[in-house]
Amino acid sequence: MTIFEPTEPARAAAARAAVLADIARRHTLVASAWEGRALLIIADLLDTVALSFYEEEPTRPDGIPDSAWLALADAETAAADAPRTGFPEQFGQYVTHALDRRPLTVPACLDFTACTLADDDAQLAAALETLHGHLAAAATEAVAQALLEAVFTLHDKRAHLAQLARG
Repeated sequence: MTIFEPTEPARAAAARAAVLADIARRHTLVASAWEGRALLIIADLLDTVALSFYEEEPTRPDGIPDSAWLALADAETAAADAPRTGFPEQFGQYVTHALDRRPLTVPACLDFTACTLADDDAQLAAALETLHGHLAAAATEAVAQALLEAVFTLHDKRAHLAQLARG
């Protein structure tokens, strides 16, 4: 009988999922009831993702266990359904980046009619792009996890800008 041992990239992906779950739970402290519920769902799904990386051998060519892939897809759907959570629709890339090192993408700038909001959003998008570069070049996983905190602070600010634009 062989015992499954996750690879270093799988452990890094699990740690990133756990960091994002913690961020989601902290955001519930200031969220509305609707967004708070969505954040708790996202956090619970991210817990499943993290656990899957430790308990399941990957069957997919990208190194992601099936349960992790499904839970991450569900978490992204929950984020898409509740855009004010500060979690962008494709936030799963921050977890899977530990495995595939694909370039991280910044969501497109929002379509603001007010110049100041458009300028603010463009600055936040540029800052995200910079942080993505630092995340891709992080020397250790501890540094990557700290950078995730900063990345999601910017995503939260962009969600807040979008809420201001809606009125």
